[in-house]
Amino acid sequence: MKIGIYNLYWSTFGGGEQQAGGIADALSAEHEVELLGPVAIDLDHFRERLGLRLEGVTFRKIIGDEYAASLASADYEVFVNHTYRSVAPNLARHGIYFVMFPHPFVETPMHRRVRHAAGRYASPVRVLSGIGRDSRTRQVVVQGPTLMQVAPGVRSLRLELSTLVDEDVDATLVHPGASVARHRVGRSTTLEFELDGTEVGHVLLSPVLLGEARDDRARLRLRSVHADGVAVPAGQLSLRERLVAADQTAFLRSYQRVVALSDYTRGWTRTWWGRGDAVVSPPVVMREPGEKTNLILSVGRFFDERSGHSKRQLELVRAFRTLIDGGLTGWRLVLIGGCSPADREYAMAVRREAQGLPVEVRLSAPGAVLDAHVGAASIYWHAAGFGSDLALHPDRAEHFGIAPIEAMSAGAVPVVFGAGGPAEVVQHDVNGLHFHTIDELVQHTLRLVSDVELRARLSAAAVQRAHEYDRAHFEMSVRQLVADLFAPTPPTPSS
Repeated sequence: MKIGIYNLYWSTFGGGEQQAGGIADALSAEHEVELLGPVAIDLDHFRERLGLRLEGVTFRKIIGDEYAASLASADYEVFVNHTYRSVAPNLARHGIYFVMFPHPFVETPMHRRVRHAAGRYASPVRVLSGIGRDSRTRQVVVQGPTLMQVAPGVRSLRLELSTLVDEDVDATLVHPGASVARHRVGRSTTLEFELDGTEVGHVLLSPVLLGEARDDRARLRLRSVHADGVAVPAGQLSLRERLVAADQTAFLRSYQRVVALSDYTRGWTRTWWGRGDAVVSPPVVMREPGEKTNLILSVGRFFDERSGHSKRQLELVRAFRTLIDGGLTGWRLVLIGGCSPADREYAMAVRREAQGLPVEVRLSAPGAVLDAHVGAASIYWHAAGFGSDLALHPDRAEHFGIAPIEAMSAGAVPVVFGAGGPAEVVQHDVNGLHFHTIDELVQHTLRLVSDVELRARLSAAAVQRAHEYDRAHFEMSVRQLVADLFAPTPPTPSS
């Protein structure tokens, strides 16, 4: 079976890419697996950086935006979309959408009132992407993969295209198992689509050649759009088209499974998207324990709350200062993480806060340094989400939390903020501790420092808990997820 795994960010080598590559590892032994993305990657380098096997896995470069990936999805029996905030519909017979964290689709009350009042004037067709204007002629042109939304009740859609330089265009109705048709467009070409008229429909079309490969003289014009034989404004940003509300969650209907990486993520996916069919947590590399020292460790990128779910290193240093001021001796805190140039000021603020304390701030430390600290740490702190209004900004909590589990696997006792993914993994007073205030963080840490037996008990339980998230468990979950797609649907009991 041929399986395509799409990710827009392969070259960043992040946690999401590690999970997406792990999906390939789980499936490549029994299936033909191809990675899809806009930037070609060196698979050998990818294997080395993320510790993946990728045996028999190939890479396919997708030119254009994510709707180009949608068109490519028709070439696979299973299409796995593993791209954060993607809205690309699936055309494969079977589709799986992995959610890192959902994004809300928001329309202001004023817009809703205007649309409701003027709804009868709305166009039955709206172009969602891929349309622009020729700077010279002001004609509507198809610039790239173009998604068109068709209102319920419409049963036929006719597009009239033209170009001075003949070129090929792929086009299809959007639905699982779609067949993409290729058309040669010349000075006047008509494409026709038949819809069932029962719900919002979508049509996807795109020039075959995009980017540098496309003729500079190419100007694929959208001359007219007809719905049920009646000409309608579309792609011209007319008032009638702007009155059409975009069906923003329609892409989800093309996937049989919407999979979250934690129960926390699934809860918000169900709240905002009305979907959330399963949870498959990312694979975590199990770490080797070393000789334990009086070390508290925290690992995570340095950035403040304005950039997302900050790891709150500044608050951790302040908590450690409280411990030192209260008489704690012989312990040190080490903060390790990457830092982009845009976030360097935050990292420097953490360093300034740590002056005079037994605290190290290690920016972009080599892997060997990270391994040594993970092996030596007795306690692990994690504070992502602390201090945020999670009802208003739920994305600021840790969505899953790989780093705490890695530390747990090496025997560090986790003390984590009691929300988001880490609060699911770490069971309070069973294999770690939860805190909700800085004072609780300080008091829990003092308990662990002073009670060696408690620390030993929680450490052993943390190691056991961490192994529930190892690669073997992950790969088994992925294979079962795919197998369930092909399982026969049980018959409905007769009344």
